[in-house]
Amino acid sequence: MLAVDLLGPLALRVDGAPVAVPGRQRRVLLALLALAGGRPVGVGRLIDALWEDAPPENAEQALYNHVSRLRGHLRPHGDRLERVAAGYRLRLEPGELDVDFVRGLAGSDPAGALAQWRGAALEEFRSVPDLEIESVALDELRLRLVDDVLEQRLVAGDGSVTADARAAAAAAPLRERTAQLLVRALAADGRAAEALAEAATYRRRLADETGLDPSPELAVLEQQVAAGPLRHRVARPTGPLVGRTLEREDVLRLLADNATVTVTGPGGVGKTRLALEIAAELSASGEEDVAVVALAAVDRADRLCQAIASTLGLRTSGHVAAADVAAALAHRRLLLVLDNCEHLADGCRDVVATVRQAAPGVRVLATSRVTLHVPGEYVVRLQPFSVPRDVGDLASLRRQPAVRAFVEHARRRLPDFDVQEADAADVVEVLRRLDGLPLGIELAARQVSVMPVREVRRRLDRALDLATGRAGADDARQRTLRATIDSSYQLLAPAERALLLALAPFPGGVDLATVESIAPGPDDPVDLLHRLVDASLLSADPVWGRYRLLYTVRGFLLDELAGTGGLDAAQEVFVARCVALAEELGDAAIGPDEVAADRRLRTELDNLRAAWDLAAARGDHDARIQMTTALGDAMTWRDLRELWAWARELAGDPAIAAHPRLAEVLGTAAEAARLVGDLDEAARLADATMAAVGPDAGAAYLAWSVRGSVAHFRGDFTAARDHWVRAGESRGRTAGAWLASAALASSYGGDGATARTLLDRAHAADERTRCPSQIAFATYVEGELRVTREPEESIPFYVEAIATARGCGARFVEGVAGVALASARERAGDVSGAAAQYAELLTSWQRSGHSTQLWTTARNAAGLLARAGRRHTAALALVCADLQPGAAAVSPAIARHSGRQFVPLTDLVAAEEVAGLRAEVARLSPAGVLDLLRQELAGIG
Repeated sequence: MLAVDLLGPLALRVDGAPVAVPGRQRRVLLALLALAGGRPVGVGRLIDALWEDAPPENAEQALYNHVSRLRGHLRPHGDRLERVAAGYRLRLEPGELDVDFVRGLAGSDPAGALAQWRGAALEEFRSVPDLEIESVALDELRLRLVDDVLEQRLVAGDGSVTADARAAAAAAPLRERTAQLLVRALAADGRAAEALAEAATYRRRLADETGLDPSPELAVLEQQVAAGPLRHRVARPTGPLVGRTLEREDVLRLLADNATVTVTGPGGVGKTRLALEIAAELSASGEEDVAVVALAAVDRADRLCQAIASTLGLRTSGHVAAADVAAALAHRRLLLVLDNCEHLADGCRDVVATVRQAAPGVRVLATSRVTLHVPGEYVVRLQPFSVPRDVGDLASLRRQPAVRAFVEHARRRLPDFDVQEADAADVVEVLRRLDGLPLGIELAARQVSVMPVREVRRRLDRALDLATGRAGADDARQRTLRATIDSSYQLLAPAERALLLALAPFPGGVDLATVESIAPGPDDPVDLLHRLVDASLLSADPVWGRYRLLYTVRGFLLDELAGTGGLDAAQEVFVARCVALAEELGDAAIGPDEVAADRRLRTELDNLRAAWDLAAARGDHDARIQMTTALGDAMTWRDLRELWAWARELAGDPAIAAHPRLAEVLGTAAEAARLVGDLDEAARLADATMAAVGPDAGAAYLAWSVRGSVAHFRGDFTAARDHWVRAGESRGRTAGAWLASAALASSYGGDGATARTLLDRAHAADERTRCPSQIAFATYVEGELRVTREPEESIPFYVEAIATARGCGARFVEGVAGVALASARERAGDVSGAAAQYAELLTSWQRSGHSTQLWTTARNAAGLLARAGRRHTAALALVCADLQPGAAAVSPAIARHSGRQFVPLTDLVAAEEVAGLRAEVARLSPAGVLDLLRQELAGIG
């Protein structure tokens, strides 16, 4: 875990231990990247910030050096500091930046947020324009928190608040809210004369120093103080409001300038809780009347106006209409809260529109699962709490809103409850399965009074039917999650229900194309989507064009399908759509649209995975084969290990031994085996593919390409070249990749002239296909043709290959080019940069499962360590690499013409020490050796 603290002198902690960050430039770099919130910060902006007056001539290299050293300070988390096309970004998890933590905490616990300040925020960076702006904002936030704490103490009747309010007003003498708080504190103490004197003093000071008048609110407050004590009309709900700081601020901001605000969202998301909190807050201010009309129990539209009139105490007779309510409120200043409008949406729309015309002093705050569509309506859509991913840092986990909500509800029945390390994974899984939905969290949390958290998790299949235990609840829709969802479902039209049920089998959500392909009936699917989003049963991501069901809503719909006998048909449509998606994405992934295809492929993985598993359970071999082979080319360049697993699982399934497409499956599985470094299995499957189709068939390209890879990794570059040429000639659309591979093999074999000819052919093929990953690979090979002669000349090609590959998701190409770049940098004299890059690559290859590339990188890194005098760790890495079956062959002849480095073990240790090294490797395990290798690399600066 990382912790970056900026509310005071900059401080960095890595896994709980403080780490010094020396040098102004490096500290500015860390502050800027941390405050960017995971967004890229451009190179130019960073250079301007690090060197305000005159950047050095080699500013980009100097910036890179600072980035590299900062990665070293981040230690095992160095991979969080990433180079992206636009510049650099630092990935911080929620709670790891004290500024973000405080902003998230400010609305629910201002005192706790205020306690995080250790001094003036960003004071050491006030000469940096970007950071100066942020420091001013943080100063303002601190003042607001001081006011919020004073406000809380006033409302709670804290008799000691007056002295602190006076101190706060002295520290910010022109801040009106602070001045008003002092006036209110004095008035609450029964010192009305002093309160009015303070208000008059503030007026004079503001006029003398700024020439301005205070807001009208101060005059209202003076009148109220003169008239007597302030009234409190709406009681604040029990317990703190957790995780809704931004939404609360949005609603208050919108209410300040607009007449109608609707808080909407799915059932159980906390709309009523937020509205009541805001109503109580505004009521406590005493500036206007606040009235809350609870509509959950109003079951008929013709009783709506009567319920409003009764709550408000309006004098009416006989039948009450919207016009009667409006007339009675014509001269009132009032905030009218209409809670739970969805089942009376038409009537509420009429009432609000009528009141707004006749009673300009009335503002309306509505809560509803559907928007009201009143003219001038502003909508704040509540989303469920985000679910934390990392359970490693218990302190950070406990600060997450979803976890805090779980703990608060559990403590109502078990006062000493808290999340312990042993419970952390179970709590996070409970929150995930409940979509972070506040009502669901309440339902689950109440169970911990009678069972351990692990048992709550085990019973989550019954989550829809857990009861709240609210004995006096008058809203039956809130007593179980199923009832909550069903109450929204029953309000839908038949066409809306049909589309919702069709979407239920898709765990990863859908795009518009999928909606249009599966939507039943004649209704416009786009119109139906709008209505389902308005009903808060479907969430929309307008940026990516995705539509998703909450886990709990999806569970309800699948139960509906099962209960009505429609589940099999819906699942059949789902599998068919995923097969079509796989074919579409596989085709696009080897053409000019690869970037979009890669993004979409990763987005659709949850659906594809579920469809593959469902097809397996249903014995639908055709669907599994179509999905796996369609994505075969796409998987070659990507770190999508489960696609590799699909291919290998299929190849070993006796049920498809006689299938007409067996050869394609075997060829795809051969490539998957090659990717994980199982070269013997890859060769066997390639031979089986060739036996099934013959050497000249079009499908043989899979076998030729795998044979080429196996030969290349085993050092037979002539055979590798010939096999890859055959692969390119057999498969036109991927010819560029295999011809570039053949060029690489020729270059490694010392035949530069043939390599040049083959690579020119590859470039020509890539111009036809315009496939970014193939272009990136050919660019990498361009660097390899130069590196042994002029290392510095090769570097721009590697950098370009990495950028192109990263942009289209070709992690394999990004990785091999990264290894080559690190080696070239070392040859060019940048030893620390090479060491940092090797360390990052070891982590990346280890995560992706590319065993052959992992141990090639480890050998190259061992060479660097050996030359740096760290012989023991280098020797361990070489011994371990030699023991890995998937490691590529290397020798002095191979190293002469390639980026693979050869370091004789006997140059590092005596022959009699080798047995001891093997024993140490066996004790450490390969993973332990890699950890040690990374630690040594991090020490090279």
